Amino acid sequence: MKRSLLFFAVFLAGCATTQSLPVEDRSRTYDLDYDFVFDATVQMLAEQGFAIIDAEKDEGIINTDFRLESSFLSFLSGGPTRLKVSALVSNAPNGTRVLLNFDLQDVEDDVRGVYSSRSLTPRAARRYYRDFFGLLGDYLAQ
Repeated sequence: MKRSLLFFAVFLAGCATTQSLPVEDRSRTYDLDYDFVFDATVQMLAEQGFAIIDAEKDEGIINTDFRLESSFLSFLSGGPTRLKVSALVSNAPNGTRVLLNFDLQDVEDDVRGVYSSRSLTPRAARRYYRDFFGLLGDYLAQ
């Protein structure tokens, strides 16, 4: 229980890349069954190339490992860029709510494998959420 409370507190605080966005911009509520939404979220993340680290259905927690991002982002940052996703799936009064957090990092030292979190503008961060929720919507429509 302590672990899930600590995770939830950190999750709500957001990460360095998206903390400027309110929770409403990082979440969607679907008029669908909890189990279906949870499973679809795990499936979508896995099929998008994210290794699933945790998928605790009882607690609604999904954490991924980092995935290397496209070469375009690497070009802009001057080196490899990576992204990981955390999701919190919960029952809501009108369905099932999915809250996402992204951690986008740029390489600081490629030789030592040192990365630092990238701060995104609110517009760029919203684009990440819009794209991921669009993909999730496709999975939920199946």
